[in-house]
Amino acid sequence: MTAVLFTCAGQRVDIVSAFARAGAETIAVDMNPLAPALYHAHRHALAPRVDDPAYIPALQELVRTHDVRLIVPLTDLDQHLLTQSSTELAPAIPLVPDLAVVDATADKYRAHLLFEERGIDTPPTWLPDDLPAGLAFPVLVKARRGFGSRHIFRAETQADLEFFLAHTPVDSMVQAVCHGEEFSIDVFCDLDGRCLNAIPRTMI
Repeated sequence: MTAVLFTCAGQRVDIVSAFARAGAETIAVDMNPLAPALYHAHRHALAPRVDDPAYIPALQELVRTHDVRLIVPLTDLDQHLLTQSSTELAPAIPLVPDLAVVDATADKYRAHLLFEERGIDTPPTWLPDDLPAGLAFPVLVKARRGFGSRHIFRAETQADLEFFLAHTPVDSMVQAVCHGEEFSIDVFCDLDGRCLNAIPRTMI
């Protein structure tokens, strides 16, 4: 069986379980002992925080102990670190994009620009000091970095927008509100960028 290490496993029981059903030996790690996905893997371990210098050495030890061949990050928290540390983690292969892509997509405004360059539709998005005249409301004030819908505020008026921009604790951008049904697609690709599976779901 191929051993697969899942980092920042969190609540991703679905992905860990799918690999197990496909025949992989699953090892899940998270810093939180209450992370549900830990207990759906064949083996699990607690890891230091991603920003702890001991994080990569802890993964290296797991790679050696369990003969891990593939590392699958289940959030974007450690993708930059895994990409930078791919040599140290050998023979395991971190399933992460190139560093330029990781850096661009970690910043939602840079991701917007990347999508435009690649001809991918993206909502109109601006930096706070570059807002167009006659901005149509509502708009969203969104954190440029982060995940889990943290630091997102809906501004219905100019006064709302000025308030949220003045009080948000993080570097933010402004984005047009999209209308219609919201959905998300998880895409799993091989090392050559070929789509192996895509799982769409509507959002509540």
